[in-house]
Amino acid sequence: LAGLAVLAAVVAAACTRSVATVGPSPVAVLSVDTSQPGKLFALGAVGLSTEPQELSVGNLSGRHARLVRLMRLLGPSVLRIGGNSVDRAWWTSSGEPAPRWSTTTITPVALSHLRGLLTATGWKVILGVDLGHFDPARAANEARYAQKILGPDLLGIEIGNEPNGFGKDPTDLRPSSYDLPEYLREAQAYYEALSTVALGVAVDGPALSGPRWLTEMGMAARMFTQLTQHYYPIKTCPLTPPRSPRPTAMELLSAAVRVGENETLEALASDGAAVNRSTRIGETNSVGCNADDDAAPGFAGALWALDWVLRASSSGMSGLNFHGGLGGCGSYSESPLCAPDRYAARTGGVIAQPEYYGLLAARQLEGGRFLPTRLVSSRPLPNVTTWATVTPDGTVTIAIDNLATGGLSQTVVVPIVSYTATEEQLRAPSLRASSDITLGAARLTPAAQWHPRPKVLVGVRGKLRVVVYPASAVILRLHPTGRSE
Repeated sequence: LAGLAVLAAVVAAACTRSVATVGPSPVAVLSVDTSQPGKLFALGAVGLSTEPQELSVGNLSGRHARLVRLMRLLGPSVLRIGGNSVDRAWWTSSGEPAPRWSTTTITPVALSHLRGLLTATGWKVILGVDLGHFDPARAANEARYAQKILGPDLLGIEIGNEPNGFGKDPTDLRPSSYDLPEYLREAQAYYEALSTVALGVAVDGPALSGPRWLTEMGMAARMFTQLTQHYYPIKTCPLTPPRSPRPTAMELLSAAVRVGENETLEALASDGAAVNRSTRIGETNSVGCNADDDAAPGFAGALWALDWVLRASSSGMSGLNFHGGLGGCGSYSESPLCAPDRYAARTGGVIAQPEYYGLLAARQLEGGRFLPTRLVSSRPLPNVTTWATVTPDGTVTIAIDNLATGGLSQTVVVPIVSYTATEEQLRAPSLRASSDITLGAARLTPAAQWHPRPKVLVGVRGKLRVVVYPASAVILRLHPTGRSE
């Protein structure tokens, strides 16, 4: 391919609903330069993350057909098992009684169930071990069993969870004086124990909630095979006491959030380059508000997730793990997957929530290299983000994500000489919608199956006209049919 120019006529949108009337729009130009392929958007970059309790109660099982099918749609990818409860999880390979501080018990039997899930889905796992209660020998024993039971499906062991918060309420895992030098001494002890007992196992970390400690570590960060960082764009949750404002779709989709994302990605990429290590957003979501059914941003979370995955991956992150739980949806309102009732939770009858659709849309661009895009219009378009990848066979996939919460529809004009094209729209009745969401004109079925119906686009005089509704996204796939003149 010598190069592809995508012309877009883009206007602002007029309501928070995804259904809108097409109106006149200023001319905009979206150029996609196929001559400069960049970073690889690897297959499996879009992953999931969950707490150890899901492992201990048997929710991570290959016998759970719906979970298997939903994971297969996103993967094969990487499941990270970690989060706050990892530092209160008790590992035992000999049936010892759990201490009073423990909230979860992990055994070799649980790892065997996990192996069944990984085998059924083709996924790999990053397994977190307890650092909150300092015990390098126990963590090494867990790593040894995990290595033996999971084999090559064990991608790595992650030491603890957000240790930069150990000395702060409400964790109380360390005194308030706990600092980076103390953490590094503990992490080094774990690294040495793991390396001695579980030969060749990858050790990931530091799994921080902010970039400062990682930057200050300097060369000490080389103990980690992969650097992991957590990111939640919205910090406040409507929990009591005291109550905070409910997260809004406008807040989540704001330009300020994208500025914060870029700052985090730049810092993490710089830290990784300094020690020659790959980087991963090991835990992320729109909001970190477990156990609050008011926290979920609804369909806005899908639009945010699509943009966040492509933004992070194009900056060089090896992957992102979206955090949540497989229990009741009311307790995990922001989770990509959850169970609608207690029976479903026990039997693995999980369903896809709005955010899952955004992850599924992002997955359509995997397997290609990112291409430079540039959007030029006679009117500023701060809420329209565009991404593109190209695969080795020349197929170009474009994502146009309209994060505007109001305005008119947008008309996108795409030249299609020597290409055939299909379109899949990501739509919902409203930004707060939690149901009736479609991607490619199809919902996830009750059996966790997805049968998209891509729309074949027919060009007129070598150009396509595509409508992009407010608060929606479009995935375009251009297949080369011959050499461009």
